[in-house]
This record gives sequence, structure tokens and C-alpha cells, in this order.
Amino acid sequence: PPIHPQKDTSRNTRLAILLAAVAAVLLCGCVSAVVVTAAFGRTIIDNVRERNRETGRLNEPVRDGPLEFRVSRVDCGVPDLGDSFAYQAAVGQFCLVEMNVRNVGDEPATFSDQHQRAYGEHDEQFAADSGAGVLANAQQQIFLNKINPGNQVTGIVVYDIPPDASIVKIELRA
Repeated sequence: PPIHPQKDTSRNTRLAILLAAVAAVLLCGCVSAVVVTAAFGRTIIDNVRERNRETGRLNEPVRDGPLEFRVSRVDCGVPDLGDSFAYQAAVGQFCLVEMNVRNVGDEPATFSDQHQRAYGEHDEQFAADSGAGVLANAQQQIFLNKINPGNQVTGIVVYDIPPDASIVKIELRA
């Protein structure tokens, strides 16, 4: 009978094991990256933003992206807004934050009250009340309008906060 030479299967087996090990390591690395990003990604992004955030005081300009903000007044304890045609009562109390927003960038930018957050004494977070904001800004068109480079708008962002709360910090965002 003819003699058939045997193939060297040990080399092919070693190559297959090596490729499987490399694939397993890569898969574990990808899964780990996804798990870490899902678990800590938002915290890491928030920490980087916090480090790059400007802080200021009343009547001092602070900047986020192309927008420069200057808060001129914060009035709390307002029970209601509007007139006989359009009226809204506060659930707690309204806090009116008057500010100037200037585009210091080189492209049009949009200001939205929904990106602005206020914080209380115990770090509780308050969102803006857009409906009340419309009533407080009856004479101005500040919200969701493009602000061209070099232009500025003045308006009031309204927060409806508990009656016993106060605003100690405002986070302003482009």
C-alpha cells in the first residue's frame, strides 16, 4: 500500500490556540472598556467638565463655549407671574435670575433655559421653568433664538423652588 505522509497538525493546533487566546484577550478588553464606560463614564465626563468650569460672582462674566454669561440679579420669593390674560402661580416660590448672554464665539449660538441649573443650600438641583420664563420675558426674545457673534441678549431664567429653599449656585451652559 502507498504510504501517505502525515501532516504536521501540531503546528496548526498551536496557531489556532494562539489566535483564540489573542481573540479572548481582545474580547475581554472590549467588554471591560464597555463596563467601565457604562459604570463610570458620566462621572468621568462630569469631573472633567467640573475642572474646566469657570466660576464667578454676581455681575462677573463667566464663559461656557461661545457664550458669556453675566448674572445681574437673583430675586426669590415671587408668588406668581403674568397678568390678567396669562398668569402662573408658583408651586413653591419663583426665583428670577436676570442675566445677560453674549456670543463671544465666531458662529451663531443658541441659548436655552433648559440647560441652566440652579442649586440649593444642600446641593439640590433645580431646573428652569420655561412656561414661567415666557411670562417673565414678555418683552424679550431670549430663549431658543440664535445669538450671532458679538450680539447679546438680556432676559430672566425662572426657577420654581420650594418655599423654604434658596439658590446658592447657578450652573450656566451654552
